[in-house]
Amino acid sequence: MLATNDIHKKTMQQIANEVGIDIRTIYRWKQDPDFIEYQNDIAEKVMTSFLAETYNILRNIVRGSDSERNKLRAIELVLKNQGRMTDVQKVEAKIEDDRSNEAIDAEIERLKKLLGQI
Repeated sequence: MLATNDIHKKTMQQIANEVGIDIRTIYRWKQDPDFIEYQNDIAEKVMTSFLAETYNILRNIVRGSDSERNKLRAIELVLKNQGRMTDVQKVEAKIEDDRSNEAIDAEIERLKKLLGQI
């Protein structure tokens, strides 16, 4: 109940009454790492089933929406979720180095000597 309370919308007191425990017990449980892990496992399972529902809704939008924009957005979400569509950012970097070849060669030699000392 606690892991899916966003669905049930019950107060902690209502949950305590329904389970037959004192509300303080719930608050103690919420501090227990084992209980937290169990609650997270339950929440993950609920989300997995919710994911199937979400895919069905997206499929219905793609196949049945009158709005081309809605269809494209649904397709984009599905493709991004599957890792088949990513946002691309173009990065350009212009590096200017006005040193001569001789200066660069000298720097390389200096670094090689430093590496040899290690």
